[in-house]
Amino acid sequence: MTALKTPQYSPAELAAALGLFAPTGEQAAVISAPPGPLVVIAGAGAGKTETMAARVVWLVANGFATPAQVLGLTFTRKAAGQLLRRVRSRLARLAGAGLVAPADESGDQVTVSTYHAFAGTLLREHGLLLPVEPDTRLISETERWQLAFDVVCAHPGELAIDKTPAAVTAMVLRLSGALAEHLVDTDQLRDTHVELERLVHTLPAGPYQRDRGPSQWLRGMLATQTERSELVPLIDALHQRMHADRVMDFGMQLAAAARLASRHPKVGEQLRARFRVVLLDEYQDTGHAQRVALSGLFGGGADDGLALTAVGDPIQSIYGWRGASATNLPRFTTEFPYADGTPAPTLEVRTSWRNPPSALHVANAVSAEAPGAMRCAQPP
Repeated sequence: MTALKTPQYSPAELAAALGLFAPTGEQAAVISAPPGPLVVIAGAGAGKTETMAARVVWLVANGFATPAQVLGLTFTRKAAGQLLRRVRSRLARLAGAGLVAPADESGDQVTVSTYHAFAGTLLREHGLLLPVEPDTRLISETERWQLAFDVVCAHPGELAIDKTPAAVTAMVLRLSGALAEHLVDTDQLRDTHVELERLVHTLPAGPYQRDRGPSQWLRGMLATQTERSELVPLIDALHQRMHADRVMDFGMQLAAAARLASRHPKVGEQLRARFRVVLLDEYQDTGHAQRVALSGLFGGGADDGLALTAVGDPIQSIYGWRGASATNLPRFTTEFPYADGTPAPTLEVRTSWRNPPSALHVANAVSAEAPGAMRCAQPP
């Protein structure tokens, strides 16, 4: 860890200059945390967006970065727009108060984007390293389904799947998306059912099992895996068609960004030179491919001076159906450590301003029954 300069303004002083309420002690600790990796557990209604905006303002006002060196990533365009407007308005008001330099209209502005849009930008600028052509287009769900349906209907071989073309198309798209999310290619999937079958048929019988063969549940699992192996030629054909048409879907885009970040360290070096403040919003909803991409670009102890802040709440993870894992949030400390291997610190913002105390007491009582639950929402 490197020595840091002494900040000129405190969070309370900046809030006063903006005409805002002073931050709580928990919020002030996050806002004024020194540059470096940091994970923030923020409960529902705890003023997460306000705290992130205040952290950017504090870092810029104290000379740790310029507005153009700030990158914020979140999941939806709405959330990105809210964060961007709040940060820009606060910096403009600070400039009016003479505490920071006015933004340069030629481009000295904060960058806030969705994770998917950021992956797209990454591929447009560096995709030829994979290679991915710069003019590769992101297609809609409707276009993706039509392409897959065409591939299924044009398949020349026999399929040992007794389903309609539309049902097979849906299966192909689900499996293709899962493979991309977990960075697994079809070669790794092709013969897994053979090894699985060997293992299942050598398992000892259960204590209450009458016959010595695999249980009904195991036979069903084998059937599912065998069915998936039948889809491999269709997935390969779909990928070949998309490559020829120079299109990709969201899953392929994220997988390509992950490969780019992990295989080409120079890309991360260039980004870290450009951005000195990075905010990762709703980090508990990131999937495997996103985590690999972000850790390849900003993790591994590559830069102790990078103000890298991940914010989220493991209790609010809602994208598990598409591969997201709430465990990514606690794992941040070891995947984004300091250069000497010290885990990133963890801070909490647990005071909820959105709900009355009675509702919070009930919610905490209910969530306490969940395994590994933590109390993230407390009344003021």
